[in-house]
Amino acid sequence: MNDFFHLAPIAGPQEDSRQILEILAAIGKGTLANDLRLLNYYQSIPVNYGARVESIERDAVELSVNQQQAVVMHIEKQTFLKSCHFPQDVLAAVSYVNVDKSVAIVTKFAYAVVRAERRQFVRVEVKERIEGTFSAPEVMLAGTLNDISIGGVAIAGDIPNPPENGLEGTVRLAIPGGPFAIPARLLRVIQSGGKALAICETRPDPRAEKAISQYIFQRQVEIIRELKDSIF
Repeated sequence: MNDFFHLAPIAGPQEDSRQILEILAAIGKGTLANDLRLLNYYQSIPVNYGARVESIERDAVELSVNQQQAVVMHIEKQTFLKSCHFPQDVLAAVSYVNVDKSVAIVTKFAYAVVRAERRQFVRVEVKERIEGTFSAPEVMLAGTLNDISIGGVAIAGDIPNPPENGLEGTVRLAIPGGPFAIPARLLRVIQSGGKALAICETRPDPRAEKAISQYIFQRQVEIIRELKDSIF
């Protein structure tokens, strides 16, 4: 999940945590209006529902949460707390979840910036094996599609000698309606989850953009259905 955020302390870890707990206590008592919402990402899809503070013991806060949120919190072991009462978003560790009762306990609070919210395009993770390549003069990066948006892709593969960042070239994708050859720029190659990812910015033409949009919509439907099915 750390691909989605970075920590942004304000007064230091201990003081920030104390302030966050004070705000949560005030929300729980009703002295501050409860606009608390939780944010997680399930296969890059945001899951964002309201929550209620039930009790606080030392630095552990018990929350009533939405059941879908509880499932993702159980998987991710952390969540973001959002409220107008916080100076910025809060990252919390999830120490306990009861999906059936829609209850979770969160702790270890810190201020954070959620980078994923600043993305220009919706991104989805790719489940099936779809081949993808980035090519430029004297460069060929081949692998499988890791995730995709209207404006970019990440291709997972064996890249022992990454080329320079900013290289202009072409991404080729074998998504439904294709294959497509799309002008692209290699932003960077990163290591994630034990694999190399070539992060590319793409500039699809109308035909490719339509196919990508349709693919993203279908994946969103599948991911949401999968999340709901995990509850029942």
